[in-house]
Amino acid sequence: MGRMKDFKRFMSFVGKEFNHILRDTRTLMVLIVMPVVMIVLFGFALSTEIKDVKVAVYDPSRDAATSRLISQIDASEYFTVTAFLDGEDGVLEAFRSNSADIALVFEDNFYHRAVHDSDGRLQVIVDGSNTNIGSMAVFYVSSIVSSFQKELAQEAALNQAAAGSTSSSAEAVQPVQIHTSTRMMYNPQMKSAFNFVPGVMGMILMLVCAMMTSVSIVREKERGTMEVLLVSPVKPFSVILAKAIPYFVVSAFILLIVLCLSVFLIKVPISGSLMWVVLVSLLFILVSLSIGILISTLVAKQEVAILISGMVLMLPTMLLSGMLFPIESMPKVLQWISWCVPAKWYIDSIKVMMIQGLGIRYCLDAVLILCGFLTVITGLSVFKFKDRL
Repeated sequence: MGRMKDFKRFMSFVGKEFNHILRDTRTLMVLIVMPVVMIVLFGFALSTEIKDVKVAVYDPSRDAATSRLISQIDASEYFTVTAFLDGEDGVLEAFRSNSADIALVFEDNFYHRAVHDSDGRLQVIVDGSNTNIGSMAVFYVSSIVSSFQKELAQEAALNQAAAGSTSSSAEAVQPVQIHTSTRMMYNPQMKSAFNFVPGVMGMILMLVCAMMTSVSIVREKERGTMEVLLVSPVKPFSVILAKAIPYFVVSAFILLIVLCLSVFLIKVPISGSLMWVVLVSLLFILVSLSIGILISTLVAKQEVAILISGMVLMLPTMLLSGMLFPIESMPKVLQWISWCVPAKWYIDSIKVMMIQGLGIRYCLDAVLILCGFLTVITGLSVFKFKDRL
């Protein structure tokens, strides 16, 4: 009888804990949804393959051989020919306008030189600011060119046999040869730091800033000081701004530390304007702070706020921003979702200005999108803050 009472008492405690879990629906949803999100993101986004790499072509000879090779490259799942250039000078502009990731530059009279002189030359110019795409793209292009060279050699042998060439003259025929050379723009040494530093900057600023502000309003709720805000004549936007300013100053100091470490310790130069790099970074800090404040208006516990700002923001920032894996290799659905990740646009902007050394006009669309994020998220934060009060 006593054991039955102890069992019932034990089960009552178990039931009480279940009730606590079921009442806290937000925490429960995070615990259930997080594994699903992780397996989907890692399953589809975790890929070292590249797809739909944008290719610009300069082909002065425009003969049958170059047309076939270009068609084979375009037909590959790895490449998409996006532009035909009028001169070699167009390569740099194609990289600047983000219309190409690599460029193929054929020499004049390519077919004759490859088949008859054994000296066909093809230059592969790569945007080295993205080492993930650059190294793999060169490997895939070289494989396609090698296969095409064998095709030309077989065709040359068949044409010679059909023409009734003698064995002695066959030995004198030059072998088909295509020489492929590679040139890396912006990152000649192919240092991985040039690709990872902008991504790490985006992840650090997003996580640190969001975590700091996500607990600000929640802490007011838990300490019971929210009543002071209730009777205060200060408007919701002013309250949010007052909370954000100290964290903005701290975040700006963190930005200074990150930039100094990147330049002086990791040796990643700021090739473009330092002023624009700092201004765009400060804009991204404001976006991150506003996300943290929005989270703090939606939850009631600091632990949940930290969990959401830490885990929920970290995964998209790492996997869907282009920091670790090329977005072009992901399924279309994940590519569309990546457009909603602010870190993607920040990392794209920093690569353009810091690594490629280009001006703000080449990443103006990304900067405007960050401004849109800031406006929308701040508006939602003010609305939810007022609503919760």
